[in-house]
Amino acid sequence: MILTDDAFAQLVAEEVKNQLSPSQRELLLEIENWDRWKRALMALTENLVNQIGEIEANAEADDNRYLAMGRDGRKLAKEAQAAYATRKARIERFKFHVDKRLDQVAGMIETGQPIAMNPHETANFFRRAIIRHRELMVQYDMEDTAIDRALWGTLENRWEFDRVTSDAL
Repeated sequence: MILTDDAFAQLVAEEVKNQLSPSQRELLLEIENWDRWKRALMALTENLVNQIGEIEANAEADDNRYLAMGRDGRKLAKEAQAAYATRKARIERFKFHVDKRLDQVAGMIETGQPIAMNPHETANFFRRAIIRHRELMVQYDMEDTAIDRALWGTLENRWEFDRVTSDAL
């Protein structure tokens, strides 16, 4: 599958957020995509650094502007600072994960060995898929089957597939 640079960069960002399917992850792990993966992570890091810089500059400008308003502006300045701090923290947290993945990909390229994807990430992906399946069943007012209920039971560590019979369908 050939992806544009933008689509590939989006795929890389989603991988850092653990939002990829196992087949999409396999695409990243193809040896011919390793350098492209690294470049996309480096560009993402640069973008995040720029966003953090913009947040800091905007926060300082707003702080000065609001404080110049006097007493009323202090409350606005405080609220703005809290909002900027929250946004900056989210971006810094994401950047931490991007940098961590960049280190892993760089190591993968140096050693020639693909990185082992965390099995917990795959389990989490399937857990989210099952939850979304149940939400869609409710949203579209669809009648659940014994198979659906057995699938949902796995979220509570219950294996009910052995109880599914053709009569229950």
